[in-house]
Amino acid sequence: MRRILVDGEEGRGIPGDDPGLQLGLTVFETLRTYGRQPFRLQAHLDRLEQSAKALEIAVPERWLIESEVERVMAADVQIRYTLTGGGHRICDAMPIDLRRVGAPMKVARVEWEPPHWLAGHVKHGSRAGWVLAARQLKVDEVLLVDRRGYILEANRSNVFAVIDGQLCTPPLDGRFLAGVTRGALLDAAGREGLVVHQVPIHQDRPWSELYLSGTLKELAPVVQIDDQPAAGGGPLGQALVQAFHRLVAEETGAG
Repeated sequence: MRRILVDGEEGRGIPGDDPGLQLGLTVFETLRTYGRQPFRLQAHLDRLEQSAKALEIAVPERWLIESEVERVMAADVQIRYTLTGGGHRICDAMPIDLRRVGAPMKVARVEWEPPHWLAGHVKHGSRAGWVLAARQLKVDEVLLVDRRGYILEANRSNVFAVIDGQLCTPPLDGRFLAGVTRGALLDAAGREGLVVHQVPIHQDRPWSELYLSGTLKELAPVVQIDDQPAAGGGPLGQALVQAFHRLVAEETGAG
């Protein structure tokens, strides 16, 4: 069952003159529960606050956000929390489509550099261009590549690859989002002795495994790039996602 709170009330709307509607001036976070426990809620709220400050959007007190998230909490739901440029709060919860978790992904490459006035680490709501590109290219997501051919991220995901037998992910440089799931995967790997190298990944470099990571997909193999078969999954990615599941179980109590 879907539940939507606007400024803490169900059934309430957003004014038509809100800059979030007129200009796309919003920031948001999408988190999920395992069982009934939210995974890394504080990390999501830290990032929400940072994004809001970058776009000069008012940030509510954290206890208020937490109380609204708690009201819509249920077993295995995704919760999108949005702040609008007009000062409104939207808390939208719905059941997770478990078929998407770890499901194979198709991507297409597009050249992308974040504009200097909007850093790539800001999770803003102005995503129409990426959505339309993915639709027109008939893929799940677009893979964002800089002018020199280095992979930054996908439009809803971070990137992991196995190169020369080693797990790799692009280093955070301010041009793309520091995913909460990306951070959790790195933590899980470190706990279990899996080395993940944070190094630039050029699009032409051969890899033996390729993945997208995110809240609603965890670690999903990329099986197609630009209409051509891609590496997909393999043993190192499988070991990483198993380590991630053990970390989730420890942090949330979900078995």
